[in-house]
Amino acid sequence: MTPKENKTVSQNGLTAKANPWLAEFILHDHSMDMKRTLLLSLLTTLALTSCQQAPSGSDAEDERNPFFRQASKDVADLNYPAAIKQFEKALAANPSVVKAYLQIGLLYGDKLGDPISAIYFYQKYLEARPNAAEREEVVAAMEKAKIDFALSLTNTGIQNAAEIARISKENVDYKQQILQLQGALAAKEAQVSQAAGAATPPKATAVVPASPTPEKKAQKAAPVKAEAVASGIPSVPAATPPAAPAEAAAPSAEAKQHTIGKGDTLWKLAKKYYPASLDLNEEIAKIKAANPGLDDRNLKLGTVLTIP
Repeated sequence: MTPKENKTVSQNGLTAKANPWLAEFILHDHSMDMKRTLLLSLLTTLALTSCQQAPSGSDAEDERNPFFRQASKDVADLNYPAAIKQFEKALAANPSVVKAYLQIGLLYGDKLGDPISAIYFYQKYLEARPNAAEREEVVAAMEKAKIDFALSLTNTGIQNAAEIARISKENVDYKQQILQLQGALAAKEAQVSQAAGAATPPKATAVVPASPTPEKKAQKAAPVKAEAVASGIPSVPAATPPAAPAEAAAPSAEAKQHTIGKGDTLWKLAKKYYPASLDLNEEIAKIKAANPGLDDRNLKLGTVLTIP
C-alpha cells in the first residue's frame, strides 16, 4: 500500500472505532467509485469496438450476414434457387443488406433465365445504392435483361424489324426479277414486230392455171403413144413433174384468195371466212391443206393464201 492508502485505512479504522455507521458509509462510497471506473472502462471498450466495425450499408457488412454467407455457399454449389431464398432471408433479417438485391438479380438474369425478376432486383439495388461503384455494370445488366425479355415475346418490335428487313429484301429481289423478265419480253416483242413489219414487197397474185381435164390429158398423151408404136419403141410413161403447190389442192370454184396483212393469223382468217363454223380448228386445217408448206407461226406479209 502507498502511504496515502495506509493513511486512509488508518483513518477509516479510527473512524470505524469512533462511529461504525460512518465507516460503513465510507466503504459503500468507495465501492461505488470502483463500479464507476469499471463502467467507464466498459464504455470505452465498446466505443473502440464500434469504431472498428464496417460502416452501415457496406459490402463487408452484407457479407457478415449469416444468411448471406449461406447464400454464397449455395451459389458455389450451383443451387441457385436455394441461394435466392437465403438472400431473401438476409434482407428480411436486415433490410440494409442491399447487396443481396444485386446477387438475386444476377442469379435471375444469368442463371435462371428470368429477365423480369432480374430487372426488378437490379432496380431495387440501384435505388438503395444510387452511387454504387458498379452502377454502370448493373445498368448494362439491366439493359441486357430488357432485350432478353423482348426477344422472348412473339411479334415484338425487334422480331418485326428482322422480318420486315427479310421481306423487304425479298421484294427487292422480286422486283429485279420482274424487271429482267419485262426487259426480255420487250426485246422479244421488238424482234417479232421487226420480223412482221419488215418492208417486204407484196407478191403478185399468182395465177393458178386450171388443171387440165381428163379428156385433154388423153389427147396429149395419145400422140406419144402413137409415135412410140410407129417407131417400134416400147412406150415409157413420161416422167410427170411434181405437182405445183396449187395443184395439190385445186381450189374449187368458190375458192377465195387472201393476201396476208399485218396482224393476220389463221384463226382470224377462219373466223372471217367461216363465221358460221362450229369448229374453227377444222377450217384452219382446211386452209393449211389448201396451202401446202404454210407455216402458220410465221405468216409473211404479202403471201397469197387460198381459202377453200
